[in-house]
Amino acid sequence: MTKQEARKYFLNQRNLLSENTIQEYSLAIIDQIKNSTILRSNTFHIFLSIQEKKEVDTNEIIKFLWKNNKKVYVSKVEGNILRHYKFLPETKLKKSKWGILEPYNENPITIDHLECIFLPLLAYDLRGNRVGYGKGYYDRFVKNYPKAEKIGLSFFNPVTKIEDLHMEDVPMDSIITQNRYSGFPMYEK
Repeated sequence: MTKQEARKYFLNQRNLLSENTIQEYSLAIIDQIKNSTILRSNTFHIFLSIQEKKEVDTNEIIKFLWKNNKKVYVSKVEGNILRHYKFLPETKLKKSKWGILEPYNENPITIDHLECIFLPLLAYDLRGNRVGYGKGYYDRFVKNYPKAEKIGLSFFNPVTKIEDLHMEDVPMDSIITQNRYSGFPMYEK
């Protein structure tokens, strides 16, 4: 499957999900996190969900991380890169022109160390290759943190193979769905 085919197919599949299903699956993803070794990490980067695109709801994951005294960082797009912000319960957010909640009236920071990066995605394959929206922001970002565990969040199973990978594409280390937390390479059972 090509990236374009995967984007079209999985955007359509997400659009078929009801709000109740999205909440149910998102809570099951939190249960996968609670039952994993992820909480050994202390520094996390996470995306803020785009509700209109029916992404995995990360709000409860963030609250769970805060409750467990973890450092949480988020980003916003500026030009061709992501700028990073420490994310606290009192951080003010507003929607960008793309409908993404982003920090405002905050100063960007340099993150010296990250242990875990949660990645948004539309599709992924059995080797951990991820298909996002196609701008490459996260691929450029994660290259700066080679030791951080790169974890995708998805409601769906993998495709067998993404055919049109680029040298800039960075594979994930793990995937969390409502049914599993798996490392790569993974093989269908």
